[in-house]
Amino acid sequence: MKLTVFFISIALTFSVATASSSDFSAHLAARESRISRPFTKSTGNATDNGPLDGSTTEDLYSSNWAGGLLESPPVGQRFIDVGGTFVVPTLRGNDGAMSVWIGIDGGPNAPQSILQTGIDCYIIGGVNYFFAWFEWYPQNAFEITEFVVSAQNKITLRVQAVNSTTGIITLTNESTGQSGSLEVTAPDDDAALQGQTAEWIVEDLEQDGTLVPLPSFGQVQFTDAAAFTGVVEDFASVGVAVDMVQNGGFLATSTINENIVTVDYA
Repeated sequence: MKLTVFFISIALTFSVATASSSDFSAHLAARESRISRPFTKSTGNATDNGPLDGSTTEDLYSSNWAGGLLESPPVGQRFIDVGGTFVVPTLRGNDGAMSVWIGIDGGPNAPQSILQTGIDCYIIGGVNYFFAWFEWYPQNAFEITEFVVSAQNKITLRVQAVNSTTGIITLTNESTGQSGSLEVTAPDDDAALQGQTAEWIVEDLEQDGTLVPLPSFGQVQFTDAAAFTGVVEDFASVGVAVDMVQNGGFLATSTINENIVTVDYA
């Protein structure tokens, strides 16, 4: 993947303090293999009546996603620009990990690729860690070490598709003034964007193929959540809320109001 770096803002080095001796710290140490996953339909109990099974239930149920999802653009168009702003949560309680991101594709109608950027959030031994990243799935994520993030920082994210195999991701820390963009290319033609879904997501991360514990994050709220096709602007309000369900129980629930997507820890 070609990377053209445009970061010209605050020159800071992002370092991580030594993690606790918890087994979960291995996930932190192995971030080079970190990867997000497309929408995964949850199975069992509460999700048997999910809308993907033909129910009239409004929300979608997923084992790894919670948030807002635009399932398709207007006929004959593609999503090419997605944006949103959120406040980095303070994590509490037991060890866990999650990611807060926006992206193009990866939903039920376009699972083969995702262009996305966001912030990974960890709590290990009571200490919070945050990492900025981008990913063109199915390739692993790339960490943006120059971009510094702390709890309660206000972050604005933007993902643009220049064409199906070239994109631009932009991150702005409204709290510190740091901002920058990266031009990225698809790992191969099979990962070309379809522009069929847009999303604002809290994701449960994986370690060795297994979902890690979701930390207590309180609430994540995406404001100014909108997607563009180049012809029209779609707000998140025309999309569907996604609830995270594992083992028959809700871990996170979502609501959409105008251009605001709210995700609450259950």
